[in-house]
Amino acid sequence: MPVLQTLIVPLLLLSAALSVGLIVVARQSRQESSVREFTFLMLAAAVWASAHALQFASDDLTWMLLWRTVGYVGHNLVPVGFLVFMLTYTGYSEWATRRTVALLAAEPLFVAVVLTPTNSLHHLIYTEVGAEQFGSIAVLTRSFGPWYWVNTTYNYALIVAGFVLCLRMALDSRQHYRLQGTALLAGAVPAFMANIAWVLGLTSVDYTPLTLGFLGFVWGIALFRYRLLDLVPVARDTVLDNIRDGYMILDDQLRIVDLNPAARDVLDESGDALGMHVSEAFPACRDFLDHADSGTETRDELVVDDGGSKRYFDAELTTLRDARITGHLLILRDITGRRSIEQWYRTLTEQSTDIVTVTDAEGRISYQSPSAERVLGYDTTELIGTPLVELVHPDDRTAVQQRFPDWGSTEKAAVEYRVEAADGTWRWIESRGRNLLDDPTVGGIVVNSREITERKHHEQDLERKNDRLDRFATLVSHDLRNPLTVIDGRLEFAEETGNREHFRAISDAVERMERLIDDMLTLARQGAVVGDPSPVDPVPVVQDAWAHTGSGDATIRLEPLPDTVVADPDRLRELFENLFRNAIEHGGPDVTVAVGSADERADATATPPDVAELYVADDGPGLPADADVFEHGFTTSDGGTGFGLSIVADIVDAHDWAITGTQCDELGGARFEVTDIETATDPATTGDARNTESEPSHSG
Repeated sequence: MPVLQTLIVPLLLLSAALSVGLIVVARQSRQESSVREFTFLMLAAAVWASAHALQFASDDLTWMLLWRTVGYVGHNLVPVGFLVFMLTYTGYSEWATRRTVALLAAEPLFVAVVLTPTNSLHHLIYTEVGAEQFGSIAVLTRSFGPWYWVNTTYNYALIVAGFVLCLRMALDSRQHYRLQGTALLAGAVPAFMANIAWVLGLTSVDYTPLTLGFLGFVWGIALFRYRLLDLVPVARDTVLDNIRDGYMILDDQLRIVDLNPAARDVLDESGDALGMHVSEAFPACRDFLDHADSGTETRDELVVDDGGSKRYFDAELTTLRDARITGHLLILRDITGRRSIEQWYRTLTEQSTDIVTVTDAEGRISYQSPSAERVLGYDTTELIGTPLVELVHPDDRTAVQQRFPDWGSTEKAAVEYRVEAADGTWRWIESRGRNLLDDPTVGGIVVNSREITERKHHEQDLERKNDRLDRFATLVSHDLRNPLTVIDGRLEFAEETGNREHFRAISDAVERMERLIDDMLTLARQGAVVGDPSPVDPVPVVQDAWAHTGSGDATIRLEPLPDTVVADPDRLRELFENLFRNAIEHGGPDVTVAVGSADERADATATPPDVAELYVADDGPGLPADADVFEHGFTTSDGGTGFGLSIVADIVDAHDWAITGTQCDELGGARFEVTDIETATDPATTGDARNTESEPSHSG
């Protein structure tokens, strides 16, 4: 076998082997679409190179023509495969449909499969065919027919189109993809030039299939070195046309030189905006551009009226520069949906009756929802930085501090406590917390609070009612049973002896039962309830109460009293009646009772001008040590009901006052002080009825 033939055939087979090897390597890539087209191209190159090798290995003209015909299939499909691969590789895969590929391959396949095998009938491909000895090998000699030139021109057009796509990608892409494009061109251009040389008759042998081995070598390097098919560039037009953000390229005069479809959708100008100043096409950005710094990136939010509704855009202007400022890039990101959701949540938070509070890890308030102003009267920014526990009632702080570190770590029940409102009053709230310190969006502990003041008042009223029910049960089961036992026994003795003393005891027992029933009705009907408090002159109330309870030998000493106190006048009179009755029951019918204002005494602690302190003292035996005299049913008198002072305590609680019982140093008996009484200046309630300077009055 001649030496040249010995070299060409192995090189052609090596070229075919390289093409097959590239197919195997490419099938391991993650980019399925580009790999499919790459496989098609390399398979056509392998067919062309291997058939060409068999053509050179044959000495008979018939076999040479047969292998040439087989090789022509690969020869004609390589340009088609090259263009389709470049379309998908450079980001125009929407053009590489099956229909497009079929149309592109129709003419080359018709030439390779139909015209070339039947050339002897029409001579459209070759006019003459023969064999010529070239050195030590035989090569085909032929004269080209008219359709051969049509087919060659068409194939060259496909290859040039692929070169243009590859060159554009290499020039427009970043460094890595530019190297990929250069490698593709470096492997394909020599094969193209070799084919041109053979078609033009510059060489006697077609070295194109042989140069496909060089293409395989270069592209193999690109596969391994530049990850040719793992990192496939996406064409700029494909990205910009499909991205949802609006992109506008502006020149140094802020005129629009390019924009994507998303940007066209937001422009006020319905026609072609190219060449227009951006503020004319998109007036909403005029103020934004006026404040933009041409040397730095500028960002702001734009609002656009869109047929009665509003659209929100996050606008970003970036300066494009080379050696100088060459233009600007304006990005418009539609955030209308996000703004709508934010507005929805904001409306829910602002209109909710619940208070949303966010604190840091130390419990300092960092956010307060607008509902805090409606519920507690605080401005939303007034409490920022204030420790939450400072607003809590001192008696409830321990419960809140114990619960605070655990909020969010486990499912805990809500904690109920009192919070000071802006007007100084205390409101009951119920809070649940959630620890979101690790959440980058919140970065705090979220406390949801709901006012339950009215509910707590109902609960307290219910507790008082239940307490009164307990009192009634005790009264019925014990206190009323004793007089009934006395009546039953005395009646039996009266029937046996006829002694009238028994009837007197029965009368006393009945009278005691009447008093118990009166006290019971007082507790049942009124309890700790008061009417509408109003300014009241306490002097007539005291005098009226003494007139209903004082005895003929008892004495009342009326000391100076405040001009007015804010109270329910009927309940206030009832308070004095029970205190007077208590003094007479324990001090005797000739007891001395003193009524005055505690803050008028020389040794009294000064009180605020709008608060008064009243006292009722007597010269009786005083109070027993270590005894709760306000507990219902407690009495040290044989004839007492034990409910008088309990009723007094209820009236005091109903007015939010306070009462204490002590020993009276001046008179030697008991002293009851009622404090925290609100006062008011009301001339209409004062008059000639007041006689605080008169001699002590006596009943009777």
